[in-house]
Amino acid sequence: MIIEILNPIECRVKAALAAIIRPCLSYTAVTYIQGPYKKIRKEYQKSTLTKDDEGNFYFYTGCLQRVLNYCKEKNVPIEVKGGEEKLTAGKFSLNTLTLRKEQIGLVEPALIYQRGVVKAPTGIGKTAVGLAIISAFPEATVLWLCHTKDLMYQAGGVAEKELGVKVGYIGDGHQDLHNRITMATRQSFILYSEEYGHLYDIVVVDEVHHLSSMSGQYADILTNVLAPVRIGLTATLPTSEESLLAIESFIGPLIDEVTVAEGQELGIMADIKIKFLKVPLSHKVKELRKYQDAYEWGVVKREAQHKLIAETVLKEVTAGNSVLVIVNRIDHGQNLLAAISALGVTCCFAQGATDSDLRKEIKEALNQKDIHCVIATTIFREGIDIPELNVIINAAGGKSEIGTLQAIGRGLRLTKTKRQLILYDIFDPSNNFFISHFGERVCLYSEMNWV
Repeated sequence: MIIEILNPIECRVKAALAAIIRPCLSYTAVTYIQGPYKKIRKEYQKSTLTKDDEGNFYFYTGCLQRVLNYCKEKNVPIEVKGGEEKLTAGKFSLNTLTLRKEQIGLVEPALIYQRGVVKAPTGIGKTAVGLAIISAFPEATVLWLCHTKDLMYQAGGVAEKELGVKVGYIGDGHQDLHNRITMATRQSFILYSEEYGHLYDIVVVDEVHHLSSMSGQYADILTNVLAPVRIGLTATLPTSEESLLAIESFIGPLIDEVTVAEGQELGIMADIKIKFLKVPLSHKVKELRKYQDAYEWGVVKREAQHKLIAETVLKEVTAGNSVLVIVNRIDHGQNLLAAISALGVTCCFAQGATDSDLRKEIKEALNQKDIHCVIATTIFREGIDIPELNVIINAAGGKSEIGTLQAIGRGLRLTKTKRQLILYDIFDPSNNFFISHFGERVCLYSEMNWV
């Protein structure tokens, strides 16, 4: 049976082979059907295979190895036809940074496979790894996609320094479409992907775990961008079937990874100490049945929690430590800011509406300990490196493994003055949602050998 590689996006097969490989290209999806009294949740298998009017079937080229492995397991003989030759990789190097052994161990296989995911925690230096990969293709045009404008500027600044080229930007009011290396937010580049997607030889997706669906902006962009070299960078891969299949479809499989434990063994990453803060039981919150109501009154507006966090901040700041408090909602951050300030602690609140330059100043001030406490929404949860950060307080709660690990990543880097990162996690026994989510976070800490 034949698989025909049409381009970096799609492969084509006939109906007989499509019927065989359908299970390995499907994921569990959910729909709701109307029952006699309420809507009922129903799971079903949704395939990523598509079909044209002539009876040909198509799957994403990123899943080619998955399909080949599946066919080998089923003893189905396969002949692969078509496909473009890989780009010729030269030597990789950066202007000022010397790659460490573990970074080289990520770059080298990426240059061989030329598509897939590089996974490494904050502190390993994923941006340097991505730029080193790019440096091996000195004539190639590059699109570097980011989830936020802060990450776009951060990656662009490092790229100009390490590659010695002028970087163009698409996002935050910029429309620089004709540079060899372009840094873009996916929210802005979606407007240009259909017309300009053919311009790029390499696409790098920073924080690739945001590519979490077979549809949406990332999917639209990556089906328009024809780059044969496709690299995803992340510290955490999602766990859902659709998310993993989407990343593999549009980027490729996992190339290689460095774990937090490996980083600690290498003496690059700080040890992690988990501490728990218990909030007093609230019978009012206990009676709430909807998660939104429980979160509103048990987290956002819960004065007992605000007081506990503020007192913890005061204790850590008095000890000379810097503290980052993570929240999900602006009103929660404002309430915590009031509680912390009431104890005489100078504290800043960084949120989405905060000017980019001011965000950068706040981050640097926290890292230099000119400010000892910053409250931040998720804009500081990803990609922002604060090496000297001593303490993180997860005031946002939730059960997301990615969110928890990304928050911890802000302060994972080992420095001359810091050997340990403290993470405070909050346990509130007032509601079953909180108990369940806390349990999932503790399971994660246990799996990572942090507790």
